[in-house]
Amino acid sequence: MVRRIMGLRKQKLIPTIGDRVFLGTNTGNLLIYSLDKAQDGSFHATLEEVKGGLTRRSIEQLGFIKDTYTLISLYDGAVNLHPLPALTPTQTLLETRGALCFALDTSVIYTNEDGTTTTTKDPTLKQVPAVVTLLAVGCKRRIVIYSWKDGEIQNPPQEVNLPHSPRAIAFPTSKVVAMAYTQTDHALLYLDTRSVAEVVLPNTLHPSSSTGLTGAMGMGMNAISGFGLGGYMTLGLGAKSKPSIIKTAEGEFVIPKETSTVFLGSDGKPSRKLAIEWPATPEETALAKPYLLSILPGTATQTGGVPNQTPNPVLQARSSLTLSVAQTISYPFGVLRPNRAVPPPQYSLRLLSPSSTSTAPLFLISAPNDRTNLATEGSTLWMFNIQPWSTQIDELVADCKYSDALALLESLEDGILPDKIKRRAHIQALHGVALIAQKHFEAAFEIFLNLDLNPAKIIAMYPVEISGRLSKPESSWIELFGEKSQNNSGTSPLLEDTEPGAGSANVAVIGEESGAPEGVTPEPSGPKLNSKSKEYRDAVDRLLEYLTQRRQKIKLALSAINIMSSDAAKTTRLSEASVDEIMILPDAPPTALTPEQLFKFAQIVDTALFKSYLAVKPGLIGPLCRLDNWCEVSEVQNELRARGKFTELKFLYQGKRMHSEALALLKDLGEKETDLDEQLDPTVAYLQNLGPEYLPIIFEGAEWVLKRDKNKGFHIFTSEEHVLPKNEVVDFLQKIDPMVSIRFLEFLIDEKKETESSFHDRLGDLYLRSALSGDLPSDVKTTAINKFISFLVTSKYYHPDHLLASLPHDDMLEARAILLGRLGDHKAALSIYVYDLQNFVKAEEYCKQLHFTNPNEQGVYMMLLRLYLLPEDPKRSRSSQNQYLQPALDLISKHSPRLDAVETLQLLPPLVTASSVQEYLCEALRTPRIHVRFERELWKARSEQVSQILMTYESKRVKIADSRL
Repeated sequence: MVRRIMGLRKQKLIPTIGDRVFLGTNTGNLLIYSLDKAQDGSFHATLEEVKGGLTRRSIEQLGFIKDTYTLISLYDGAVNLHPLPALTPTQTLLETRGALCFALDTSVIYTNEDGTTTTTKDPTLKQVPAVVTLLAVGCKRRIVIYSWKDGEIQNPPQEVNLPHSPRAIAFPTSKVVAMAYTQTDHALLYLDTRSVAEVVLPNTLHPSSSTGLTGAMGMGMNAISGFGLGGYMTLGLGAKSKPSIIKTAEGEFVIPKETSTVFLGSDGKPSRKLAIEWPATPEETALAKPYLLSILPGTATQTGGVPNQTPNPVLQARSSLTLSVAQTISYPFGVLRPNRAVPPPQYSLRLLSPSSTSTAPLFLISAPNDRTNLATEGSTLWMFNIQPWSTQIDELVADCKYSDALALLESLEDGILPDKIKRRAHIQALHGVALIAQKHFEAAFEIFLNLDLNPAKIIAMYPVEISGRLSKPESSWIELFGEKSQNNSGTSPLLEDTEPGAGSANVAVIGEESGAPEGVTPEPSGPKLNSKSKEYRDAVDRLLEYLTQRRQKIKLALSAINIMSSDAAKTTRLSEASVDEIMILPDAPPTALTPEQLFKFAQIVDTALFKSYLAVKPGLIGPLCRLDNWCEVSEVQNELRARGKFTELKFLYQGKRMHSEALALLKDLGEKETDLDEQLDPTVAYLQNLGPEYLPIIFEGAEWVLKRDKNKGFHIFTSEEHVLPKNEVVDFLQKIDPMVSIRFLEFLIDEKKETESSFHDRLGDLYLRSALSGDLPSDVKTTAINKFISFLVTSKYYHPDHLLASLPHDDMLEARAILLGRLGDHKAALSIYVYDLQNFVKAEEYCKQLHFTNPNEQGVYMMLLRLYLLPEDPKRSRSSQNQYLQPALDLISKHSPRLDAVETLQLLPPLVTASSVQEYLCEALRTPRIHVRFERELWKARSEQVSQILMTYESKRVKIADSRL
């Protein structure tokens, strides 16, 4: 905004602004004003002091050395130092006789331990900082360099001879001095080598397509900010169109060249592809960082798109960052109200040279061209102050000038805006949105990858086939990021956000080509993407890269809290959350999110990832389905079905533990097959991989398989992958088909060596039911009976009393005999074999088995012999006496050692001849027992005989004489 500070009429002042301002006049006086800001925003100036007598000539230039608190002045062809606040004593730098201009540079130099110096602070090194101020004074055909270190002047000054006299000086860096000899001749002085290099300006400048100026656009300058000590300038209208060099940033300066302003680096080469092309040659140019301000002829410009009708000059401000027009102001300024009845006089404007302080406001003097008016009105001093940075940035964002806003934000020091980091992230996100609208997808996602945004906001900018219900129209994109939508015109406001310099008014391209320069983006038209176009594929590819990287970060955050995608079933589904709930998820790094927010982010990212692959890379969807993922199945299953990706859908269901859906899919696919293996094997394999926690699902799926093929259905429950609850499986199979249940129990007992009695009892029950079933064919029934008998004989773990109670009284006699034997009732068991079954061989086998298990048990054979020879039933005894005699005699002949001989002979009927039992008797006599008795008796008789003979000989007396020897 423009503020009228004071009118100068015969050096009479009208106060209107605050703090202190030093004005050098063309009469050699130094005026010091105090500026105060009133509550209504106006400024009041108070003359504090007039330092007269400094010189009889004009004070050409003023400056300020902050670390020595010294005012510098240039007058009488020399540079002078004035200590503040007294401004005395004045020290004239004798080496600067013939001075034409000067420039100051202040920087912090860090000295390392090895003695080397640098301007960069390294926290890893031990460095000593020092504030170094350089004063370069341009004199006739030479330049003199003074330096101060921490406020102490360093002697002697450096002096370098030059081929020409420098008329303007600037410091691009602390080691390079840029000099302007004339408006066309420029050079660089390198202080380290004291060498001078000529600057060659580019010969060709190609204007861009835009040629007109627009007013009041871009970065605004329409608010007052405080002015501190540090703004020093000369007062007076002197010669115009003098050579000029202006430092715009560290290592960069500009040289006005006729209607162009070229940006150069410290190497003397153009630092940018773009230059400013003014509609006319600027009368003067100055920098109020970050704005370049030039005074232009009024008739050559237009304000607000309307050509100026007044011949008065125009002040135009451009951003040195983006080259866009910030403001164009025609004179007289709005604070003046000229009399419309009287033709307005013509005025001249002059920019006062500001100090090197970047925060200093810009001052301008207006004076009427007519000498009479000048004598009556005098000159007027105007101050141009920049709006607060936050307000400027907000205005740019509101106008969708995100590139300009970012450029302005990055130019500010970190301490100026307390929320700089937050603002940067917010504007970068909006800039990325604008780039998406302009179809610059790669550049957009380079921004998004460096920001921690809610991925739903980015996905929402894509077509419905990828974003689903999150999809938003382009007019609502910036609303996702907290900005108000602006759609008053037919075109999207996002298309107005272009890269710095692109499409700006009067921007020239440096170089020989007439086309668009590198880095300049033409304004896009912004039509919707065609799903078959290259742009569409490029857009989705960039989204895939973004989602993949986001997925990795989210996965690491979930792993850190021991959460896997298999836990997704325990969380709220994404489809159950509203779009508003999804969009208000915070823009934060994954590590700062709550588990529930992480779940949502993972679901959003993986679901969009699936849809993106389906859109451009459907062949790669299979591996993604097999990976651990958080995809919301309901969002992609229909698309997978439509594309025939049934295998991928099955794996997706499986990974999400949606086993019922997977089995239903396999069943639907199987019913379309004609080959039984292709029909059932996929379902069987799937069910074999399910654990016992999914038993109801296993039963549900197995029922369909068992109805089609019992053999394949049986293999579901014999898999080695998981051990299923045996009782539940037996119950289920028994309901489906008892024969399959029998097979499963046989598998448990025979192959798995199951010893639990309940399973043996159940198998026995099932065998018995099958044997007693009247619906079975005779051969099947016989097989069942044989299996039952074999089971009773071989198994040791069933409860015989349980099975015995289930047996019918008049059937299954052999089974009853076996069970009675297991209960220890051997007599009853043998009675069945002998009397009911008339099966003497099995009766004898029964005795053999029992004797084998208990070798000392001899009574079982005698028990069988009694049943043969002494039936308990008298009727049976009389009618069957001869019937059981032969089996009894066979038993006696085969197992005589195991029979009691005496009892056996007593049991034999009287009519049995000795010849019938001759073999038994002989065998009985040859038995070790009888043989031992005989031998014992013989030895006993012989012993008694010998003893008797000995006694006989001992009772006789014999006389032994010589004759008997």
